[in-house]
Amino acid sequence: MNPKSAKSADDLQCGTKTHSAQEPFIFPISELPPELFGLVLRFSLPGIDPMEWIWKRDECIPYITELYKLRRVSTTWRDTIDGNPSLWMVVSSSWPQEIIETALSRSAAGPLIVHHIPHAWPTNTYSFTRDFISLVNPHRSRWVAAVFAFTAQMLSEFTDAPIPRLDTLKLSLTGGTYRFGSDEFIPCPQTLVDVLTNLEQVHFNRLPFNWKEVIGLFTRLRTLMLTNMRHGITSDLLFQVIRNNPFLEQILLVGFEPDDESPRLWSPDPVLPPRLRIFRVTASVETLDNILNRIQFPLTLEALVVIATASSSHHDASLWVKMMSPMSTTIQRIHNRCGGSEIVLKDGAECSWKCSRKTSAGTTGFKLTIANMGPALALECFASLSDKLQLTKDLPGLSFVTESTYIEDAEVVAALVTIRALTDIRISAGVQNSGIVCFMDALGAANEDTKDNPVPFPSLRYLDLTEWKANIDGVIQAMKRRYSTGRAEVLRPRSGLQVDFAASKVGWFGDPEKPKAIISMDKIKELRDIVGVGHVWLGGSEKQPGMLAVVWSEEEGRELWG
Repeated sequence: MNPKSAKSADDLQCGTKTHSAQEPFIFPISELPPELFGLVLRFSLPGIDPMEWIWKRDECIPYITELYKLRRVSTTWRDTIDGNPSLWMVVSSSWPQEIIETALSRSAAGPLIVHHIPHAWPTNTYSFTRDFISLVNPHRSRWVAAVFAFTAQMLSEFTDAPIPRLDTLKLSLTGGTYRFGSDEFIPCPQTLVDVLTNLEQVHFNRLPFNWKEVIGLFTRLRTLMLTNMRHGITSDLLFQVIRNNPFLEQILLVGFEPDDESPRLWSPDPVLPPRLRIFRVTASVETLDNILNRIQFPLTLEALVVIATASSSHHDASLWVKMMSPMSTTIQRIHNRCGGSEIVLKDGAECSWKCSRKTSAGTTGFKLTIANMGPALALECFASLSDKLQLTKDLPGLSFVTESTYIEDAEVVAALVTIRALTDIRISAGVQNSGIVCFMDALGAANEDTKDNPVPFPSLRYLDLTEWKANIDGVIQAMKRRYSTGRAEVLRPRSGLQVDFAASKVGWFGDPEKPKAIISMDKIKELRDIVGVGHVWLGGSEKQPGMLAVVWSEEEGRELWG
């Protein structure tokens, strides 16, 4: 007997198995140690991050639903889940009372996250809130995070006893008890003072604190979120809070309209906290103009979102460029980190400069938007940015993009033609045929007066015809005129123009009764063979539900949905 046979015989006699490299051994997941198995189950459930929740009553329902599904897999799974307190650390008023009581019992002495958002149109909000608080009140010593939305009268129910371990608080007032612009403030008893002092993450919505009284309580914050704060706070008080919290990593201000008209900051050039990673602010043009021109962003900043809302009194397109200037160094650093960015003239009269890239540590990028300008001013703003930035050598990979609304008007198309830096044009199915014809005429038109600019949009790299359902004869003719002899070599990008007929939305394939346009492969080949066209894309950007295959019908001599 050879050595290998002898070894196999010994294994059989010992009752043990041998596993070759071709037959890997799969360890049963249920035989993992309970702590490790519980951790695996935890990662398979929807994430628990109160600061990411968005004040929706049902936002905790997916978690408990998935948890109960896992309990039904087997007796072993059920016993492991029921005996793991960390899997029951969330309780929400949106759950049935028996499930709330079960979660409170099975979480044992572990940390607890409490979530209460009332019905949108309640008839018994007071009793509903009181009943829920009476259930969770005996466990206040275990609360580590709380998300509450209730009327001012119910605030006393929340602050009537200490919550020693609470470090994350999201608090919103409902019912309109406190009117913006009034002199009313929320009282701040000693129990609430103690709570505020220990907080590391806060999100206050419509909460009229007397900030002069509470400003010194926050010293340990890592996250500061304020939404719809228009009463009792000034820019100076806000930045004093920021100064008192050097460990801040995230600042979010939405609908921030301070009481003061001319902010008085604590120093001429305040520097934001050195660990700050995310800064997001949405406010009026006046507020942002005052703030952004007086602060300095740290090198640690990874995500920057600034959304300014213009008003009918704003007529200066250079205002957007003026607001952007203080952030130019930060923008350039994030742009280089992400590998590029784009300035977009959007439907709805918005002009945005944005980029985004996902990393293992999260999403990095920026978005700067000025909205509510009206189409003419938005176009002027876009053109001014193009003139200022298209030739800069510090921003390689910068794209200039326009969306569908701006090609429906002949005068707007004529203005777009003057923007030589335009790199991407996106046209959706909502554009009328007359607008498409007008645009295609402009796309293929010649400009004999300018040798350096023989046709409109000399920098064009992408033509995105999203959800295209018509024939493409007009596109082919426009491309033939655009890349006619004598102009093709001047215009042709390094890899050729990309024409995309892809459907980017899942809904495009959603209706099985709705006929889908099929573009003949002969037409696609004719378009692709034009000198200057580099790529032609078809189909959907991702697999769509109910998607059918395109097959060739010998009987009809054409393509059909299979």
